[in-house]
Amino acid sequence: MENITTNQIPTYIYALGGIEEIGKNMYVIEHDDEIYIIDCGIKFADENILLGVNAIICPFDYLVENKNKIKGLIVTHAHEDHIGGIPYLLKTLSIPKIHAAKLTAGIISKKLKEHKDLLPFHFEHFSDDTKITSKHFKIEFFRVCHSIPDAFGVYVETINGKIVSTGDFRFDFCTQGDESDILKMADLGRREIDVLLCESTNADTPGFSMSEKFIIDELRRLILKAKGRVILSTFASNLGRIEEVIEIAVKAGRKICLCGRSMETNIETSINVGFLNVDNSCFIESRDVDQYKDNEIIILSTGSQGEEMAALSQMANGKHSWITLKPTDTLILSSNPIPGNYAAVENLVNKFYRTGMVIVQNTSMRKIHASGHATKQEHQLMFKLINPQYIVPIHGEFKMLKALRISAVESGINSANVIQVVNGQKIQLLNHVATATEEFIDAGEVYVDGNKINSDSTGVLKYRRVLSQDGIFNVTMLIDRENKRITELPVIATRGSFYAKTSTPLITKIAYSIKENVENAMKRREHIINNNEIRRITENTTEFFIWKNKKKKPLVRTTVFDV
Repeated sequence: MENITTNQIPTYIYALGGIEEIGKNMYVIEHDDEIYIIDCGIKFADENILLGVNAIICPFDYLVENKNKIKGLIVTHAHEDHIGGIPYLLKTLSIPKIHAAKLTAGIISKKLKEHKDLLPFHFEHFSDDTKITSKHFKIEFFRVCHSIPDAFGVYVETINGKIVSTGDFRFDFCTQGDESDILKMADLGRREIDVLLCESTNADTPGFSMSEKFIIDELRRLILKAKGRVILSTFASNLGRIEEVIEIAVKAGRKICLCGRSMETNIETSINVGFLNVDNSCFIESRDVDQYKDNEIIILSTGSQGEEMAALSQMANGKHSWITLKPTDTLILSSNPIPGNYAAVENLVNKFYRTGMVIVQNTSMRKIHASGHATKQEHQLMFKLINPQYIVPIHGEFKMLKALRISAVESGINSANVIQVVNGQKIQLLNHVATATEEFIDAGEVYVDGNKINSDSTGVLKYRRVLSQDGIFNVTMLIDRENKRITELPVIATRGSFYAKTSTPLITKIAYSIKENVENAMKRREHIINNNEIRRITENTTEFFIWKNKKKKPLVRTTVFDV
């Protein structure tokens, strides 16, 4: 590493997303002329509030301004809230290297094939022993247990101090092949870590979370007990659990039907990279389900959150092309509703109950789901292993960040050394001293519409909200500018505002008033009136009459043709 005189050039740490929210995790470490990005996630939008918006990503403006500094993107694991923004980042910037573990790189590659116009990038796989060295950084990785294989934390060393980012993690001492590397964590702790960026999603949940082993044991019991078909739904990203369920199904002699694009993609990728070893003959298409006995079938489906277009909802609504529900079926919902999805999940479950089938959900008495995120005592174990001087809570809503602060103080961290910041706020690390600065960069929200980024997010939402509530009013007119007159009565069309045929007198009055006001304005001016002035007069006139008579404020659009 280059020897730089101390007390001169600070290292900066900041989040473009992921703080005071669940989703769009994106963290940046910057020193002088080098930047490394950790994760680039997405947050799914509530379309009832954000009309027509599919998802939300971080703004990339600061990165574009400093694109020559960017050395690489490090991806901790393959969940959407950590990788979903990568296609949009690559439409904006060329990333020299995307550092990702084998499974993570495979899932990202599948995702990138769905997008066009990507700028150049290059994958570099890392594993437990990989070391990356640049002008100002030394980077290493340590394996963590999560709800997807190949999940890692990151160690970053600079001239100003040593930084650890946990990624998403939990401690589960009964897993096989997906354990947290506690020895590596303890080794890092002996290096005198300065700053720990610690995820906080379940920080307000006391104790240790239940081991995935007990979840799998209960799922095994339910699958073996079922007399008819089993329909099991969980997060498609929970590959560790899905792989275990597939193994149970194969041993029980059941054929596996995958329903849902994300489920199919993740399983295919897992097989391709060698994480899942199962013969293709074990899988069948949904159109072939009826060719087997019910007790020879298990259906793994997306849609555990009540998503309207997901496979599970299609089955519940009787709209699935090939699968019709039966009273002898058993539905296993191996998940918990995400906050905001409770109503949708309950509505879905009620539809399944109407069929008479057996429904099994996660409860305190029957555990068939465990979170992949650390709880309070697991966080405190991480603090003891890493032994940092400073802790920065990340990846969580405000209450979770606050709970992590409390846990850190309870475990012996000085309260002044728990640095709680917001998205965009820079933390300065200088000679092993970390401080929250008053320097902020843009870290708002960028909306994704289809596969496109919309730069005018606020304007688009305002436009759509008006359309949904008050409709649109189109005015078309022919203007003779030389003689300062409108040649014909303006043509008016309304959509979603009110029924024009039953309001002919009002429409006529508006048309005559627009004609009169625009012509008067043209006659008062010595110069030729421009289209912007014509539109302003038209909008003011239209809005006045519609509000007075209909108590609505539609979006007014004016089209002007010269004759």
